[in-house]
Amino acid sequence: MRLPTLSTLGLFVLATARFVSAQQSADIENAAAVPQAYSDYYLSAFGDEENPEADFDLVERDQHATDADIPETPVELIKRATCSKYHTVSGNDNCINLSKKYGIKLDQFYSWNPQVNHKCTNLNDGKKYCVGTESGSSSGDGDSSSSGCAKTHKVTSSDTCAKLAKSNGISLDTFYDLNPKVHRGSCDNLDDGKTYCVKPGNSQVSNKVTKLASKVSSKKTSSKKKTSSKKKTSSKKKTSSKKKSSKKRPSTSSKKEKRKLLQSKTSFTYYWIATPDSYKSGGKSVTIKTCGGKSLGKVSENYGDALVMEGTGVLGSKIVNLGGCSCSNYKCFEEVDKHDDPYGLTSNGSPLRPYVTIAANDLKKGTKIYIPQLVGWSLPGSKKKHNGCVLVDDQSWSFGKHHVDFYIYKQKNYKTLDKQHRLTKVDIYEGGSCTIQNYL
Repeated sequence: MRLPTLSTLGLFVLATARFVSAQQSADIENAAAVPQAYSDYYLSAFGDEENPEADFDLVERDQHATDADIPETPVELIKRATCSKYHTVSGNDNCINLSKKYGIKLDQFYSWNPQVNHKCTNLNDGKKYCVGTESGSSSGDGDSSSSGCAKTHKVTSSDTCAKLAKSNGISLDTFYDLNPKVHRGSCDNLDDGKTYCVKPGNSQVSNKVTKLASKVSSKKTSSKKKTSSKKKTSSKKKTSSKKKSSKKRPSTSSKKEKRKLLQSKTSFTYYWIATPDSYKSGGKSVTIKTCGGKSLGKVSENYGDALVMEGTGVLGSKIVNLGGCSCSNYKCFEEVDKHDDPYGLTSNGSPLRPYVTIAANDLKKGTKIYIPQLVGWSLPGSKKKHNGCVLVDDQSWSFGKHHVDFYIYKQKNYKTLDKQHRLTKVDIYEGGSCTIQNYL
């Protein structure tokens, strides 16, 4: 889980610090090319860009309306499997042996453990890895339950709600939802020695890509059927359809999609992950390690600090993210699967998507919103213009309400966009049927 970025506070501390060497920066950036073959999990947020955007009107909200009165458009995303069975790695364990031992496919093991790279070179001794979902048996190291909880944790004196949520890759709201008796917000009634739910259960992995393919296929079929049916219709029906089409142009306003205003003059900032091409040369070398002490690579001290601050970043050919342990001497990272999470992770453990992901604390997670001020923006590294449609899929602990953070992947992209637009306030509308696009 990434830490809240300081960009939202307007602190530009990185500009005055010491930086990685120019040669090291070039080597890292060249090696860290983002894979072209994204996983279905990553692509599940994006809509069909071949379909034309719906015609719509932006509607001011009623003076007496509340946020609860205005529905938002949810986005159906493929979810990671909920694990019901774990194995604690030790000795000569590797991905192939574990797959054989538990009777699962190697691809399933990688899918259930996205922090493991596809060469299986970053298994950490003493760390638990998923070897079965709730549809399988529930014996072994992990906790499972048919009551809706796939994993539990026995609380100690040092535990807090935020810490438990972070270490188990769930949002704080999800922790409270799983444990309704815990006081939401204050978390002042956790009991030492008591077991709490830290992973939801009884959910099934959806296949958004298959559904999208099915929808596209059905649309094509239906369009063909409609075409053929037009040929078979009588002359009266043809006349009627002509009349309808002739009236269609002046009456479009009545059929336009209505997108209601959710917030006006909302604070607008940017955030990014650490990438070496955003930093200058200089600084001594430090080793980035996993929580178990395994080396992931060497960078300058200042770039190491940037990785810690941003929580996610590029390290050689890897994408690394803060692990579930406290950070000491850069020993707190894990490698994530670049096919699932090519641009890093949100605070909810979902993929960060450049020019798409929005962090907000008072808008419902998983919903599309429309920001008209973004329409037509030229985006660094993309040939597409922004259509104003974004996805609320992240949170921040560095600001409160009526504030959105726009994920733009690299710090240098912030410099470009801020110079071009100087945008600090935006209006936020319902997303409606707007298409979330893959810009990179």
